[in-house]
Amino acid sequence: MPSEPHQHPCLACGEAAEGRPRVEGRDRLHDTPGRYEVAVCAACASGTTHPPVAPEQLGALYPEAYGPYADAGGGLVAALSRVIRHVQGRLALRRFPLDRLAARRAGKGLDVGCGRGDLAALLIGEGWSMAGVEPSPAACEAARSRGVDARAGTLASVELEPGAYDLVVFQHSLEHTIEPHADMERVRDALAPGGVVVITVPNFGSWQARRFGDRWYHLDLPRHRTHFTAGGLERLLARAGLRAERIATSTSTVGLPATLQYAAAGRCLFPGGLALRVASGLCVLLLPFARLADRLGGGGDQLHVVAGRA
Repeated sequence: MPSEPHQHPCLACGEAAEGRPRVEGRDRLHDTPGRYEVAVCAACASGTTHPPVAPEQLGALYPEAYGPYADAGGGLVAALSRVIRHVQGRLALRRFPLDRLAARRAGKGLDVGCGRGDLAALLIGEGWSMAGVEPSPAACEAARSRGVDARAGTLASVELEPGAYDLVVFQHSLEHTIEPHADMERVRDALAPGGVVVITVPNFGSWQARRFGDRWYHLDLPRHRTHFTAGGLERLLARAGLRAERIATSTSTVGLPATLQYAAAGRCLFPGGLALRVASGLCVLLLPFARLADRLGGGGDQLHVVAGRA
């Protein structure tokens, strides 16, 4: 029998539009027990993961091997992993939306979901003073060792200075939050005059998401709670008093190769550590093909936005 429509409002646009589960699946990255559903909003076509989780349940979804938290260890392994992460970060600073920062005077920034502090540390090197918000205490400790003012918790639990931040970054973190609208309102209140919000999330409106369903790499059940389309993300910002200055998509290096891995093997063969970093680096060999496929399909698997106060 088909599942009953979910009655919860869409986490992206807030509409009470009923959505039937379009995607049903499991955790293919870390094999968390359980089955999950993604209900698709009839108004903005964004998705919401069910069943909902309480804040105190979130930690159980992130094992120690989770990529943004895991330490590669010592010696050569750790050195290679750091080099790969550094190169990936430098390339990201040269591409939209982070390339917009080159034209701005460095100020005070906030990295939401900062993990070990990889991105924040790079921005510190560019002259920014960076704070971070991160639920993992161990990851916060690693970020602090790199000069990041990392605060353990979520936007709902940490204190942010009002009107203080020239930059707020959500680099593949907004999709993990359980109350994105409230978080965007908190960010709006924390923005300094002229400050910008820079967001990157998976693109639920991409051809990859439509074609591969629960084997789409960026679905990442159950950690991704909201699956944004461009329309859903723009509506979320508008509801919170923010205005999107530019929305665009791009092709991620790992997205299509990892999705093909899921389609073939049903799971992630390299879930963490150096093996994940090396495999991610090798994915660059398929990048020209992935870009062509995304161009023909109407958009990339990543969605980016730069926004400011409305």
